[in-house]
Amino acid sequence: MPRLKKCPDCGGKMERRKTKFIMESEKGLIAIESIDADICTICGVEYLTAEADEYIEKIVEKILIKKIQSHQEAVFRVAEEA
Repeated sequence: MPRLKKCPDCGGKMERRKTKFIMESEKGLIAIESIDADICTICGVEYLTAEADEYIEKIVEKILIKKIQSHQEAVFRVAEEA
């Protein structure tokens, strides 16, 4: 996939870096690290590469049909106080 050079949201410079993908499902929290994304140096918006998107879809599908066993870790949810 060609790299994004300019942020579609703010016009800032985009850089290809690694990020985390996190989603909540009926099976629990799914976190995948070291995913390629184009990330804006100004506003921080992240756009996954097509390859990363396909990889995530395959991994999530395998998790949901239990081909990949879960790995238990402590997860803390923190809500900001108003």
